Amino acid sequence: MEHRFASDCHNHSHCSPDGDHSVAAMLARAQELGLYAYTLTDHCECQKWPDRYCERVQRAWQEMTEAPVPQGLRFYRGIELGQPNQDPRSAALALEGRDYDFVIGSLHNIRGFEDFFFLDYSKEPPDAIPRLLDAYFAELTELIDWGDFDTLGHLTYPLRYIEGDHGIPVDLDRHRDQIDQIFRLLIQKDKALEVNTSGLRQKIGRTLPDLPLLRRYRELGGRLVTLGSDAHCTGDLGKGIDEGMETLKAAGFTEFALYVQRQPVLLPLE
Repeated sequence: MEHRFASDCHNHSHCSPDGDHSVAAMLARAQELGLYAYTLTDHCECQKWPDRYCERVQRAWQEMTEAPVPQGLRFYRGIELGQPNQDPRSAALALEGRDYDFVIGSLHNIRGFEDFFFLDYSKEPPDAIPRLLDAYFAELTELIDWGDFDTLGHLTYPLRYIEGDHGIPVDLDRHRDQIDQIFRLLIQKDKALEVNTSGLRQKIGRTLPDLPLLRRYRELGGRLVTLGSDAHCTGDLGKGIDEGMETLKAAGFTEFALYVQRQPVLLPLE
């Protein structure tokens, strides 16, 4: 890693349905990369808690607790809560009795729809995507109002597929007021905004959110930002973190946040 404090705080082991490698393997890779700190955040899609995620969350916690941590590696235990606003009771159960260091709040699908990954945007009328994004940003405000998370994951997640995989351009100017509202709510509630670097290795080719939105967040008074590769295998761990740190510097930030026992520890973007 090029930066002294490079840390990866969003990634997944085989305890997530789409993860490939064990917790021990991810830890070993984090040490090999020379990460300053490593936080593992396996999935919990809250609206699917009873059927698919109760046992997975228990397993992830057990493996994170029992896996040997390589000497010198700062390791923190986290979770990514998907759609906690859609099922707050299950979200609370996912957190109950587990002393997480870090909780990501994410929205992978809006009510009544599948994950944005699965939608076929080419079959929709021209106004469908703006309406879909209106609903997405509105639900993000619900998620922030729910509030039991530390950072908001991949703000522009739908664009990973709409623009990246399907090649359909999106004009975010239409949603500027909604995005500003999200930024102001995060600032008001002292929550962080994640810089998700997965887009740098995918077709979209930029961080989620990207530089213009990070500049706007900073302009509105945003201070707390976190970094994560969203890796689902050892080969992607740490990818884009150095670039993400440079993007944050270009947006005017001098520090980023690492969470320990649900509290931000600010580190310089050296």
